[in-house]
Parts: sequence; C-alpha cells; structure tokens
Amino acid sequence: MDWTEIEQGRTLSVPDRLSIRLERLILDGTLQPGEKLPPELELTERLGVSRVSLRQALHELERRGLIDRKPGRGTVVLSPADARDASGAALAEVLGSTGGEIAHILELRSIIEPPIAALASQRATPRDLVQLEQLVDEMASPESKEHYAELDRAFHQAIAQYTHNPLLAMLNEQIANLIAPSRSTALQTQERRDTSTAAHRRILAAIASGEPEVAEHEAALHIGAVREQIEHAAAALAAGATGDGAD
Repeated sequence: MDWTEIEQGRTLSVPDRLSIRLERLILDGTLQPGEKLPPELELTERLGVSRVSLRQALHELERRGLIDRKPGRGTVVLSPADARDASGAALAEVLGSTGGEIAHILELRSIIEPPIAALASQRATPRDLVQLEQLVDEMASPESKEHYAELDRAFHQAIAQYTHNPLLAMLNEQIANLIAPSRSTALQTQERRDTSTAAHRRILAAIASGEPEVAEHEAALHIGAVREQIEHAAAALAAGATGDGAD
C-alpha cells in the first residue's frame, strides 16, 4: 500500500479528508479486514499531516466501526460485517444458506436497500456526500470492468454506512458478499454499466437533497432495472453471447 497516494480534497477539513480516503480504501477492499495500518508517526510523515489531524480521522473511522485501535497493538481494519456478538455469525449463516441464488439476492436487496437509501438521505453528513460523489464520478471512466464492480460495491456499502447504523452496514456487507455473482463480468454489459451509473447519480442526488421518499424510490427502480438487466444478460450468455459491465 502506497500511503503517499492518498489525495487531499479541498472542501473539507484535513481530518475529514483523511477519513474519507481511508474509508474509501476499506470500502473498496484495498485495505482488508485484519490488515494493520502503519504506526501513527510513519503515517503522518507519509501523508504530510499533523498527528492531531490523523488521530481525529482515525477516531472518526473507529466511531464508524471501520477500524479497531488498541494501545500496544496498533490500528487494525475491521469489516462492516464484523459482528461484536454472536448475532453477526448467526446472520452470516442465514444469509449464506441462500446458496448464492441471484434471484433470491435481488429480492432481498429490493426489500433492504430502498429503506437504507431513505435513511441515509436523512443522516448523511457533508463529508459522507463527498465520498458518494467521488465514487459516482469515478464510475464514469473506470479503469476496467473489475474496477467498476469495485466502485459499485463501495457505493452501495457507503450508503449503508451513512445510515450511521452499524447493524445495517453489517447486513449490507453480508448481502454484498452474496451479490458477487451478479457482478460477474460474464453477466455485465456496457449498457448495464451506463444505466447503473445514471441510477447511482439519481440516488445520490436524492440523498444529497435530503428527500427520503425520492431516495427510496430511486433505489427501488435501480434494483428493478438490475434484475431485468441480469436476466437479459444471463439469457444472452446462455445463447453464447458475451458482455462487459457492472451493477
């Protein structure tokens, strides 16, 4: 991990900019659960920030349940799906029992994600909105099909994170693990990618404007469109066609 690559935004405080970039690395999987961050002094030198700013950023990520900090052990990355009691393991077992059926997964998404978007529209902070906007902007010119899939997953996980309810973030992370087959490049097309990006922009706009009903509606429309696109792509694949895109 090249820590010097963390860019600084212009509209937020230094701690907020740092927390956004570090959170992004966790959301997109660059920083994996269990991975240990460099010592604070080393990070401040690489990032060119004060120790106070870094500690404030890390405190924000700890408050959001994305890292765990303990004296003598350092800072360790957590997954939003890491449960702090037995309920997390039970949830994972129940969700895992679906066998990865895409139809079942999308049905679950249609029930869970629209209310999550509505709640995020009421709770997302300006700092949170910057993260969502950056994710959507990158979707316009992804480096690859795989990169787009990573951005897509990070966008939906960020929305759940911005309800500021750790249980919803945990649930969404478990669902995201099961969604992976629906993001397979074999089931994706350019049309699906463009449609999804446009839908993400509408969801973001609704969240940013604080309109829960609109956010819920746009999220529901998006999942419905994803279902139709996957069914079409799967049929084309079965007929011998190939595709490239994302959800």
